[in-house]
Amino acid sequence: MSKQMSSLIATARRRCRRLSAAMMHYSGKLLGFPRLPFHCPACERDIHQWVGFDRGAGGGQSNFEPEKRLCPLCRSFERTRHFALYLEQQGVLKSKPRMLHFAPEKSLAPRLRTALGDRYVTTDLFMSGVDRKEDITQMTFADASFDFIYCSNVLEHVTEDAAAMSELYRVLAPGGVAIVQVPIRGSKTYEDDSITDPRERFKHFGQGDHVRYYGEDIDERLERAGFSVAPFYMLDELTLSEADILRMNLGKRELIHKCEKLK
Repeated sequence: MSKQMSSLIATARRRCRRLSAAMMHYSGKLLGFPRLPFHCPACERDIHQWVGFDRGAGGGQSNFEPEKRLCPLCRSFERTRHFALYLEQQGVLKSKPRMLHFAPEKSLAPRLRTALGDRYVTTDLFMSGVDRKEDITQMTFADASFDFIYCSNVLEHVTEDAAAMSELYRVLAPGGVAIVQVPIRGSKTYEDDSITDPRERFKHFGQGDHVRYYGEDIDERLERAGFSVAPFYMLDELTLSEADILRMNLGKRELIHKCEKLK
């Protein structure tokens, strides 16, 4: 079977799974099922169940992971639901920061746009529908353009991550905060520039378009760019009951880095 055909089949399977999950949700509402037991704080809707997801294995190959982590309606992971609650509980938007949002999650972007208006800017090099097409390693924004940056699951895709971190520091205003999140495994970052085949990258770095697996030493890289770095877990910052965590499927603990540009 050709790579093109394999890719088409994998895409069709992903779309069928998404359609099936959405149909289950809406049919349940139409048939008058009891109150939906779960809630997604990203899209602010009640749902029937969480669903698995397809992690790109490279070469057009599908790698479906059945662990039920995604919202069937907005496709949010735990990290997006954590961040939606973080913005609310920490009162981030009340000060009307100039915010830069990389690879914007579709469930969050409309709410942030409503809250911040033209002070909210979305960007990505390849994603359609963003405000600015920017290469994170050499952005065209002026120095100190933003007060708050959200950069989640982006840097593991970037070969020149030191340049990207320096650019994040440059466009952040003194006193500003960048929330950086990446997949982390172990204490030391693992990367190998000779690994370029997507299928091999999947084996080594967990996804076909990743170029490294960060370790907990990512804070050292961010500090070299100039940031004052404070690692934390969202669940430690959020005020949530065990019932809340279960209902919103928030139990996964992922290390986050709060990066400040000191005045």
